[in-house]
Amino acid sequence: MYVWQQAEGQRHARAAVHFGSLDAGATFAALCGSEPTVGENDIHSPGKPWLDPTCPSCDTAFRRALGIPSPRPDATPRAAGLSKARG
Repeated sequence: MYVWQQAEGQRHARAAVHFGSLDAGATFAALCGSEPTVGENDIHSPGKPWLDPTCPSCDTAFRRALGIPSPRPDATPRAAGLSKARG
């Protein structure tokens, strides 16, 4: 099982050895191969949503590990909106 962890400006996937968010200053092994450090701004609270983008390498590794296909670029709402604007 994997969970998403906010760190260093991105959401990274990590093994669910520790459920919930890690404390500030903690490092972890992300699926992308990096070892990011959790900062004070990465700590989730009810009034502060996580808005940083997902690490693309973690997303790919996460999908591969769970057998989830990657989304087609033309199937995303943003890509669809760009296609309409150009067409």
